[in-house]
Amino acid sequence: MPLQSVKLQDCWDDILPKIEEIMHDLPWKDFRKEDIYTSCANGNAAIFVDSDAPLGESFFIARIDEYESTKEKVLFLWIAYSSEGDAALSFSETIFEIARNAGCNSVEFSTGSEAVMKHGENFGFNGVIYRCRKAL
Repeated sequence: MPLQSVKLQDCWDDILPKIEEIMHDLPWKDFRKEDIYTSCANGNAAIFVDSDAPLGESFFIARIDEYESTKEKVLFLWIAYSSEGDAALSFSETIFEIARNAGCNSVEFSTGSEAVMKHGENFGFNGVIYRCRKAL
């Protein structure tokens, strides 16, 4: 599965329904879909798609975060979706290479899904921070 970076204007209408679906399942989200759009439009985030899949069926949006105290750069996988069950396996080495090429020390993602967290362990990810919330 080849990954390619695409322009926001070329894919937004196709990926927006999946972004909205993902955001619906993120009760702790501290961002809006407009934040994702603006970050991509300003070059602070990038959209990557599987060029072998129909547009909107396999993509991720990543940004580079820098921790103020350590100056460590992290490739943060902000939003990811794939209808393909093995996308993480197919994309992982390319994602790690993108991070290395950008001078990042690590790759991170957040999830509310224990299954996704456990799947990430297969690729060397470990849960460092657990964020708990109680609705009032």
